[in-house]
Amino acid sequence: MNNNNPYFKELGEIHAEIQALFDGSADDGALQRIVARFAPQFTMVMPSGAALDHAGACDIFAQLRGARPGSQITIRDMEIVAEYPSGAVVKYREFQRDAAGNANVRRSTAVLDLDAHGKVTWRHLHETFCTE
Repeated sequence: MNNNNPYFKELGEIHAEIQALFDGSADDGALQRIVARFAPQFTMVMPSGAALDHAGACDIFAQLRGARPGSQITIRDMEIVAEYPSGAVVKYREFQRDAAGNANVRRSTAVLDLDAHGKVTWRHLHETFCTE
């Protein structure tokens, strides 16, 4: 991973927080840190095709706290699709596995905003289930 790329760094950081939230090892502030990374106008298309707004995404993450013991999330194949002064579009593959043996792979595309201070926020995320 290119640690100098703010978008790739954000992908690693948020997925580490999400993994801890899912497996129940996250501290009490984890959910707030995760949702603070979403722009107020954040939208998400889940692998099922369900579309969520900011509030809906927050609800889903709250419901998943501790719901996947042994959760492991690995991000691979990160690529910048387009980059511009105020953000970027990135794509990546996300591998999820838990202690019960449940596993899935997702192809994801995210629109990320970048502010003048270098803070990255999530504007939109689209996930699709796939095979490896």
